[in-house]
Amino acid sequence: MKNKILKTVLVAACIAGGGGVADAQSILYPQHFDLEEVTLTAGPMRDAMKINAELLLRYDADRLMAPFVREAHLNSGKYQDFLSKHPSFRNWGDYSWSLEGHVGGHYLTALSLAYAAMKNDPELSSLAGKCRERLVYCLEIMKDCQDAYDNDTEGMYGFIGGQPYTEMWRGLYKGDLAAFKKFGGMVPFYCQHKILAGLRDGYVYGKSHLAEQMFKKMCDWTLNVVSKLDDTQMQDILGWEHGGVNETLADAYKIFGDKKYLDGAVKFSHRQMINGMQGSAGAYDTKFLDRKHANTQVPKYIGFERVNTVDLSNSNPSHKDYMASVVNFWDDVATHRTVCIGGNSVGEHFLPVDRCESYMSNLEGPESCNTNDMLKLSEALFDDTHDVRYADFYEAAMWNHILSTQDPETGGYVYFTTLRPQGYRIYSQVNSGMWCCVGTGMENHSKYGHFIYTHDSDTLFVNLFTPSKLDNERFGIVQETNFPYEQATTLRITKAGKFTLAIRNPQWANGNIAFDCPKKTEIPPHGKPGYVKITRKWKVGDEVKVWLPMTLRVEDCPNYNDYVAFKVGPILLAAKTTAADAAEASLTGLKYEKLQNEYADDSRMGHSPGAMGTRKSLSEAPMFIGDRSKLVSNIKVKNLGKLQYTVSPSEVGRSKWPELTLQPFYEIQHARYACYWYAQSPEKYAQSPMVKADSIAAALEARTIDFVATGEQQSEAGHVLAATAPERKGSWNSETYREIPNNNEVSYTLTNLRSNNTEPLPSKNVNLLIRFTNNDRNRRCSIYIDGQPLAENWVTPGMHPSMEGSGFFNMEFPIPESMLVDADGKPKQSIRFTIKANSGTMAPSMFYLRLVDAK
Repeated sequence: MKNKILKTVLVAACIAGGGGVADAQSILYPQHFDLEEVTLTAGPMRDAMKINAELLLRYDADRLMAPFVREAHLNSGKYQDFLSKHPSFRNWGDYSWSLEGHVGGHYLTALSLAYAAMKNDPELSSLAGKCRERLVYCLEIMKDCQDAYDNDTEGMYGFIGGQPYTEMWRGLYKGDLAAFKKFGGMVPFYCQHKILAGLRDGYVYGKSHLAEQMFKKMCDWTLNVVSKLDDTQMQDILGWEHGGVNETLADAYKIFGDKKYLDGAVKFSHRQMINGMQGSAGAYDTKFLDRKHANTQVPKYIGFERVNTVDLSNSNPSHKDYMASVVNFWDDVATHRTVCIGGNSVGEHFLPVDRCESYMSNLEGPESCNTNDMLKLSEALFDDTHDVRYADFYEAAMWNHILSTQDPETGGYVYFTTLRPQGYRIYSQVNSGMWCCVGTGMENHSKYGHFIYTHDSDTLFVNLFTPSKLDNERFGIVQETNFPYEQATTLRITKAGKFTLAIRNPQWANGNIAFDCPKKTEIPPHGKPGYVKITRKWKVGDEVKVWLPMTLRVEDCPNYNDYVAFKVGPILLAAKTTAADAAEASLTGLKYEKLQNEYADDSRMGHSPGAMGTRKSLSEAPMFIGDRSKLVSNIKVKNLGKLQYTVSPSEVGRSKWPELTLQPFYEIQHARYACYWYAQSPEKYAQSPMVKADSIAAALEARTIDFVATGEQQSEAGHVLAATAPERKGSWNSETYREIPNNNEVSYTLTNLRSNNTEPLPSKNVNLLIRFTNNDRNRRCSIYIDGQPLAENWVTPGMHPSMEGSGFFNMEFPIPESMLVDADGKPKQSIRFTIKANSGTMAPSMFYLRLVDAK
């Protein structure tokens, strides 16, 4: 009730004209301290914040602004030749895949957050100032773009956008859904939401009155452009990804006090997702989210929560359904769909229970954007309830996922964090890939201070254990800790007064949290997770030492308990399975590997481990075969001050491993890693799919004379690749391929020697084996050996006896003896393979190529 009253007072003050830039954060987030009131003082999160802020300033702001300038048709004065000098970024920003403008919006938010987070840090305040200067520069350009539509009467007044869809917006303003549906797949409202949020944050965190005016004007455009749509048409539009437009409109209502924005937020709320997650606690439909695009949904629920929260008069009784859906959604994702890093989804989609093996089989693990948004939702639900579950979730996801997605060397961001054993990360490069996870990545590392402390009336909540300083008019505290490397934290009061200090007692502490407090301090019982509330009259200099015992434990993969992860406290422990450099290889016994495409190129799928990375067999990964109850006892402390443990995997599978070091996952970069480990009995292992797959693979390897990993640079170079369209390669379902457009060809040299490199290939009983997929059914090609036709006008079948569930199959072509001997009748030591695409059709993509003994 106190919280509700406080919110009412703040909003009423704003409506009456008492609100302004100084208290904008308190208006939107009344239980949170202003970000500039919380200063990170040490630790990996402060390091990440600094690296990120420096990276933000390396981005070419003019190129980020270019799409807005182009769509506003600004081409004179200071904008003369602007576009030729500052072309829009290509990746996710060309006309064939235009999401232009979305990263520009994120950039505003990121600069604003960085400014607020570092403003009062003596060592970083200069960097903060540069971020705000950059923010102001961008806002001034965007203001010119917005003003260019001031005389428009066809639905564009107030607009700022970077996608080339002006006529679509004009059509939508007239009520024409056909225009929108033509481009719905380019998620136009998703892109507009990022710009709305950027303007809001430029006001709230960047302290810009100009951003406030632009935000209000663009909110008006958002309402106006859908004003002629009825409810059925609007719900149809919301079937496309649209970000959190409802959230930003709800925020506009809270800031400006005009109910039209609340009505707009309701209009932009997707009722299918509200209705689908109804039900009492634990009794909702746990299959509703299956196969849905994960991060299309999370922002919707953030918006549902905001609509309910800002509707102070409870004017719409149906808003209680909004909150039921939000609580159930969070519970379903956090309880049933969240993996060891605190993220969720595979390939951007929620998995059904019976498909959770995809966490291991697929390289495209949890998307960073999902976790960014789940943290926002967790904050909001904590503010509503003060339930420790939300704070526990937040802590784990922040340490294990968000912090791990930054390359500490370059500041680059990560899109998918693969969970497949021996996967690795792919990082963005500055001024290159403009992915959604670049946008949220820009924001992530300036928000670490947002949830360390919160408050409600006379209660100060300590939610996270991070070295920091809080300096607020009412509360002051310094937290000194080296957590998680130290299992304690010290809280020192810097502002006197009587209040309740509520310290989180996390689930992972198992009730063993302990306190060292000033004399005559009454400590309530604290055997269960929750908040330990200590009420007294505090003096400056009073200290509370909190002991946070962390124990090593095993955590099953959700709905797939063949695999386990190791955690100590909230921290995920993982092991490198390759060395990051030659020196580390010498020290550890791990093999050094230069990781393919570790830094993403500017291609459409440059961010994707499945498309650009390489994978290893699951049976090559370290694993534990035996009694699972003894897992923890077999792990030994190596250096507790660094959270390092040693582990010796079982000697099974294809690889024999040295002793491995478990360490915090967020520390591992530039190497393959294992954060999930196969752990089963010998009997179950013997019947596992990986053993069966290995048996098949071993038999094929035994037959193989030569092998080309098509699409992989080193293998292709070693086989003297010649291609008339050399750029046509990629990956599908985690396997690389070489593609041949019509009237093009590809050739390789295959070595016809046995493994001892001296025995010539026999001149008979040799086959050419090519791996295809039935996705390419009915494509045609011709195959040649040393210029002689082996198969002409061959048609890719839709079915094949060797076809796997994924659609792959291996096609064998017997090679006549005459093609394997030279003019003197002696076996050739090499042959030249060529595949040509017939006129009018592409050739089927080749996923690998082998020369094999006939069966």
